[in-house]
Amino acid sequence: MLKFMVVAVTAYGMATLEGPTLAIKSVNALSHYTDWTIAHVHTGALGWNGFLTFSLLYWLFPRLYNTKLWSTKLANYHFWIALLGMMFYVVPMYASGVTQGLMWKQFNADGFLQYGNFLEVVQSILPMHMLRAVGGTLYLTGAVLMAVNLYRTAKGGQFVAEQEAQAPALTPEESPRAGHGFHRWLEARPLTFTVLAVVAVLIGGLVEIVPMYLIKQNVPRSPPSSPIPPSKFWAATFTSARAAWAAIRR
Repeated sequence: MLKFMVVAVTAYGMATLEGPTLAIKSVNALSHYTDWTIAHVHTGALGWNGFLTFSLLYWLFPRLYNTKLWSTKLANYHFWIALLGMMFYVVPMYASGVTQGLMWKQFNADGFLQYGNFLEVVQSILPMHMLRAVGGTLYLTGAVLMAVNLYRTAKGGQFVAEQEAQAPALTPEESPRAGHGFHRWLEARPLTFTVLAVVAVLIGGLVEIVPMYLIKQNVPRSPPSSPIPPSKFWAATFTSARAAWAAIRR
């Protein structure tokens, strides 16, 4: 099923591009510990791994059992239901992640967190998690349709345990240098290739790291501060615990 593969490759490209983007410091400051990461991972899991597996199974089963797919219409239903389920899962998680990141960065005039109570954030993203549940249900429904389709396909055919295959005769290997250039020659020498790759990575790392330490403006510095005395720390901890226990008892 070509359209399953198209979605799989598209999701793979999106997730692969997003991964390095999330490594950028300013982006990671917003996305870290939020549902944005969940959305990113499930773009790859549901889109790339899931749809790739679906396409391979739909291609493989008719050949294993020497028959046609039991229902192409059911496979089409599976495609659209699973695609809709993936979108209902991933898009609300992106919205939820951005909401979480922004709410955790809000401060009041006194410099304290505006949403210090974690439940305030949870309540704001509950609708998106409900949509996520709907999306997961749709995705699993599509997988059940596929299982039924593949089962009926297997029942309608006969398993091919052995199948004759043909291949062209082997020819003598050519020299790695013969008409393939420097790149083929380098691939034929894995140790040399590995050493050169490590050197290239080290040079790239030094180019990024050395200026960061040589230019003082690149290293943020905070004014010196004295640590909190242990007596004040434990007093504040005890007061907070008493207030939390009183709130629970009420």
